[in-house]
Amino acid sequence: MGRRRKKYKKVIKKVRKVPKIFQCPNCGSRTLTIKFEKLNIQGYKKAVITCGTCGLYAEMQVPELYEPVDVYAKFVDLFEEGEIEVQFKKHEEESGEVIGEST
Repeated sequence: MGRRRKKYKKVIKKVRKVPKIFQCPNCGSRTLTIKFEKLNIQGYKKAVITCGTCGLYAEMQVPELYEPVDVYAKFVDLFEEGEIEVQFKKHEEESGEVIGEST
C-alpha cells in the first residue's frame, strides 16, 4: 500500500510594476513626475520633469520609444553631471494662481 501523493501549494510570484512617481535627485522626496508632450519633429517627444516638493522643473527632448523610467534614468545621469539646465518653479507659478489676491 502506498501513501497519497502530497499536494503542493502553487507559488504565486508578485509581478513588479514600473513606477510612475520617482525620487527627486535634488530634495530626495518621492514626488518627481514625468509627462510627455508632442513635438513637430518626427520620432521625438518632449519630456517635462517636475518635482512637487522642491519645484524642480526640466524639459528634455527624447525619442518616442522612451518610457518614463528611461527618461528618469537619463535625467538623473545628466543632473548629477551638471549637463542639464534645471529651473525651480513654485507650485503657485505652475497653476497660474496668485495667493493673497481676492476679487
